[in-house]
Amino acid sequence: MKYLHKGSQSQERLDALLSFGKSTSEDIKAALSDYLVRGISKTNAAALNFVPAPNLTRALKRLDVVAGKVEEVKELDWSSRLG
Repeated sequence: MKYLHKGSQSQERLDALLSFGKSTSEDIKAALSDYLVRGISKTNAAALNFVPAPNLTRALKRLDVVAGKVEEVKELDWSSRLG
């Protein structure tokens, strides 16, 4: 399942997700922010930040895995409150 979509995140949530993952360059972080927070296309976000498009795609995939794990934990917390 894909958790991260163009323009769907706040900067605060993106920063939190990035804190769980591997170290990421400032250029990649800026491109991720342009795509996920500002809603700029992947191609343009990569170009504006001088990042090769495949590198941005790889970072998005890694970050989506982190977002999925966060959602799993939230689901566990929610179900434990109901039971």
